[in-house]
Amino acid sequence: MISEELKKAILSSKKTKYAIAVGSGIDHAVLRRFLNGERDIKLKTADQLASFLGLELYKKKLTESK
Repeated sequence: MISEELKKAILSSKKTKYAIAVGSGIDHAVLRRFLNGERDIKLKTADQLASFLGLELYKKKLTESK
């Protein structure tokens, strides 16, 4: 899931959660609640986080079964 990948990227980042919130232009409380599983985030917020963290979404290649 996209949200799980975002959480992994945020938690493995060398930046503080506050720095990620400020750098991506989202409210620190929104980020905290998202990471704590208290709420989901809007697609726009996910876009902002992904952009700040340098993440891109790619379609997974499916292998053909023989």
